[in-house]
Amino acid sequence: MRYVVILLSLYFFTSCSDQKDKIDKTIIPVSEVIGSGEVLNLSDFAKSVKYIPLETNDSVLIGRLEQAMSIGGKHLISDAPFGKASQYYIFDEEGNYVTQVGSIGHGPGQYSHVKSVDIDYQNERILLEAIPKCFEYDWNGGLIDEKVKLDSAGYYTFQTVYIGTDLFLSTISSRKNREFKAFLYVKDNEGLKITRTYPNHFQREKVGIDEDSFGTRDGKFYRYKNQVRYWRSWDDTIFTFNEKLDLEPAYIFDMGTYKAPMEWMSSLQKDYAQAGYVFPQRIIESDQYLFIHFNCGRHAPEKYEYEQEAVGQGVRTKHKRVNVDIYGLFDKNSGNLILMNQPVKHKYLGFRNDIDGGPCFWPKYISPKDEMVTWFTADKFLEIYEQLPNPSAELKAVAEKLNPDDNPVLMVVQLK
Repeated sequence: MRYVVILLSLYFFTSCSDQKDKIDKTIIPVSEVIGSGEVLNLSDFAKSVKYIPLETNDSVLIGRLEQAMSIGGKHLISDAPFGKASQYYIFDEEGNYVTQVGSIGHGPGQYSHVKSVDIDYQNERILLEAIPKCFEYDWNGGLIDEKVKLDSAGYYTFQTVYIGTDLFLSTISSRKNREFKAFLYVKDNEGLKITRTYPNHFQREKVGIDEDSFGTRDGKFYRYKNQVRYWRSWDDTIFTFNEKLDLEPAYIFDMGTYKAPMEWMSSLQKDYAQAGYVFPQRIIESDQYLFIHFNCGRHAPEKYEYEQEAVGQGVRTKHKRVNVDIYGLFDKNSGNLILMNQPVKHKYLGFRNDIDGGPCFWPKYISPKDEMVTWFTADKFLEIYEQLPNPSAELKAVAEKLNPDDNPVLMVVQLK
């Protein structure tokens, strides 16, 4: 009998432990790791690094590379010069220029302002959300369709992504009405029609939020393979859209005492460096990891000043800022969160590049094949190269052919 009791006790202990481990892997334990940090080596997570200088010619001179996304061995590049409309180009896997996607104007397939871009990897399509239309192109840059959004219900659609055949999701914002947080659109012959609304359960209009506040641009989507995640900086949950297109929790931030009150996040705050709160600013996801860009306010351990460039009314200015950003790596398999120390103190964030001795790395995009991409302007790449103690032969070959005014250089890293 005693033997049976011991076995039952072990069974329940093991079952409870297994269940706890399973539950804990959806919790991102931010409050537990504030104040800690370590430098992570790229070689522990990635198996290869490749540099792709984008071809420079009179047809395509990139003023400010904003996005680079992989499309079937090619790269879709977004050029968003300060004060000008974005344009989109396709380069091949070696960086050779292929074609432009659409153009600026008011004719068929033309746009005046693009708010967001998404990729349909199953049907090999590119979605550009402009005002007031959505444009679809194939991966060769050919126009497939353009449709007007027939109804916005008084909201401003901020970001639109594919969620199924002829189905699109849009994050929305409004200065006055906070009843909804997202729309589901269906495409028919007439245009894009709202077929479902997603309630904003926080009922933020009751808090007396300023019309020009942070909260008027609430929701953000990011894509993990064919899944669409939804999150907000002031919320504690990363949601995913399930097969029924219902929102359900995927991951939850445990911010503890560092969680910013909604009223504070919604106000017109200027000096985040002195704040005592922590919140995510950007999230992307691979098979095993969440790559999270945190604003840590006064809890950031390695603050430093830097200059930020801005353009207002055609005038370019520079402002001094204090860096309080920390990158975090959440392991989906173990449930562990690591805050990353700066590999080059007070200068660069991300992974120490011990694979080829090149630039420090942090992904700005991750493909469905776990291919991570970041980029550098040509002059910045050369500046970093001159400071490297032991650059690889590949780095040297790229730098020797590069001029400071050339188009940017992609850095492509394959995860293990």
